Amino acid sequence: MDPTRASRMATSGRIGNVLTGPFSSNSTRHPGLALAALAATGLVAAVQYERSSLKRNERLQKNSPENPNLYVSVDRSGGGI
Repeated sequence: MDPTRASRMATSGRIGNVLTGPFSSNSTRHPGLALAALAATGLVAAVQYERSSLKRNERLQKNSPENPNLYVSVDRSGGGI
């Protein structure tokens, strides 16, 4: 084997990893894992959005200038009267 070919083979993995990023080889080797991580991230984002939306709506209703005395806080624990 000539020295040029040997040096290319020895550095091809390192150069390829530097140019394409550290996560490209793992995501191409494990597409199911990448898809599961993406789905989990989307689920967490959706839950956080819904939670902040409920808080924002409750705060707007509580501080409404139109009907200040009609606000009733709702118990979201599942219990109640």
